[in-house]
Amino acid sequence: MNKATPSIHEAYNARSLTINDLCKSFIVNDHFYHLASSCNSIMIGPRGSGKTTLMRMLQVPALEIWEHPDASYFRSQVKFTGVFIPTDRLWKSQFDNLESTFSHDTKLLEILHSSFLYHVLERLSSCVEFRASISSHKPNLFRSVILSKKDEQELVSELCSLWNVSPRTGSLRSLELAVIQKKQEISDYVSTKLRQQGHDQLEAPAVLKSPISPILGNSVRIINKFFKEDEGKWSFLFDELELAPDSIIQPLVDSMRGGPDDVFFKLSLSPYHKGVSVTQNSSSTMKGHDSSYINLTNFKNNEGLAFAKKLCSKVFHKKGIDAKDIDRYFESSKEIDYYKEIRSLAKKDSTFSSYLSKQGISLENLEEYKESDKLPLIRKIKFIAAIRNYQIRDDGSRLGRRSPLQTYSGFEYICKAMEFNPRMLIGIMNSLLKHASEDGKVSISDQQKCLQENLQSYSALLQTIPIDAETGNKKLNTILDLVEVVAEFFRSELLAENFKAEPKGTLVFKSEKSLQFLEPIGLALNAGALIAETTDSTKVDNVLDIKSSRIRLSRVFAHKYNLLVTEKPRSIDLFDILKSEEKQGSAPVVHDLFNNLD
Repeated sequence: MNKATPSIHEAYNARSLTINDLCKSFIVNDHFYHLASSCNSIMIGPRGSGKTTLMRMLQVPALEIWEHPDASYFRSQVKFTGVFIPTDRLWKSQFDNLESTFSHDTKLLEILHSSFLYHVLERLSSCVEFRASISSHKPNLFRSVILSKKDEQELVSELCSLWNVSPRTGSLRSLELAVIQKKQEISDYVSTKLRQQGHDQLEAPAVLKSPISPILGNSVRIINKFFKEDEGKWSFLFDELELAPDSIIQPLVDSMRGGPDDVFFKLSLSPYHKGVSVTQNSSSTMKGHDSSYINLTNFKNNEGLAFAKKLCSKVFHKKGIDAKDIDRYFESSKEIDYYKEIRSLAKKDSTFSSYLSKQGISLENLEEYKESDKLPLIRKIKFIAAIRNYQIRDDGSRLGRRSPLQTYSGFEYICKAMEFNPRMLIGIMNSLLKHASEDGKVSISDQQKCLQENLQSYSALLQTIPIDAETGNKKLNTILDLVEVVAEFFRSELLAENFKAEPKGTLVFKSEKSLQFLEPIGLALNAGALIAETTDSTKVDNVLDIKSSRIRLSRVFAHKYNLLVTEKPRSIDLFDILKSEEKQGSAPVVHDLFNNLD
């Protein structure tokens, strides 16, 4: 076994992996089946949820070299040429600087926008070259074509005329280099403008000024003619669009309705994008009609657990532990005797005893109740009762902080706590590995220690995400501040003076004042600290319409605040939480916020 101890968030980002390493580590999940369909797709998910991995696996080079029992199936089912488009981070930086300095210089902004188009064309030309290349390292010949030298030269001539570039030779490689040079020319021009504050007399480069959809449509039609694929489909896989401005994202979304028949887009987005709408106008795409909508946080428990087992087993195997049955490496708590917990709580919590009496529940007959009688009600309150019993002393007083229930342990719980997020699972598994061995188990105490270390690391990340001053509050400065206020309220619902059979545990945004917090809530969603529980009927607006969603805390906080992890708690408006905290006078942070809002 490798004894090296990695950090709790060992670097893992699919963007930096080679295609070969990506294919070796890839695990198929249900989301990939949906994404591989021949239609427009919008895929949303927080950081680390696997968006880049799924996108990259649909590009032609990945499907060509992928060796896996499922690989042949997907090579036969993927009926399009996937062109992976990573977001150009340099271009994003330039745009932000330019937008603030030359917001009224439409010509300069137009030139900068063309840089994004040339970035897409660079990836397209690279894909075309790969498909037409003759290589002994292409055993599967996935979407490979044979192109004569004459046809290659004619194809390059047609594309360079359309793209306004001048390759040195008639080869596809030269065409790609010419596009790269055009990108550099634009970047140099924009950088000089920024450096000299627009006072230079540089001649602007000749660039494309057409919208992206018709350019790609015409390009694909030309390519298909030379590839002898008159009905060939091309999918442009736009990744990390959270790094792109709205003026780039919205046209891509709008192009998903009524675009070229042989071109479709797959967009990778964070859950929340202010200013970007999927149903903005009559020309915008509609979920369920022109596109598939894939939410990576909507893993069903059995699907998520199956995926997590495969992923975590790979992590263990990489470190020298054969983990075919990975559950056995984790100590689990003994099953809670809920009847014992209910009886114990009833003795020291008069409000709970009174609740049982009103519901006609006899402590003596707990085990005898059937599904047609009181059993559904007992099932509903049993975990709440266990939490209260654990946190309330025999004299009825509330404990301060106490270590979490042992039920917050075991392999399955850890996977749920990580929300089946691949990056978070890899991080915590690498942390747990130092406690694992071939013939031993990771103890509950070690699991909880690693969960706490993970939460501290994650909280440090959330503390770096500021809350915009527009909310009018002076104390809630970061996403972590807001999350902790919500978490403490949900905890207080479980440990309230009077027992609550239906404690509040999810957020809604109905009041006008709570809508002032849509931006911070959106940032928390993008970071994975909050999870939107959407349904197929949920309206999709601004990518994720927070106003029509029910939002819960990530389960990564459950063990710290002793929160429910299986039940679906009732909802409360965010502003009602703030108002409640202000009235109790227990949270000066919220008191200051509430006064500002009033």
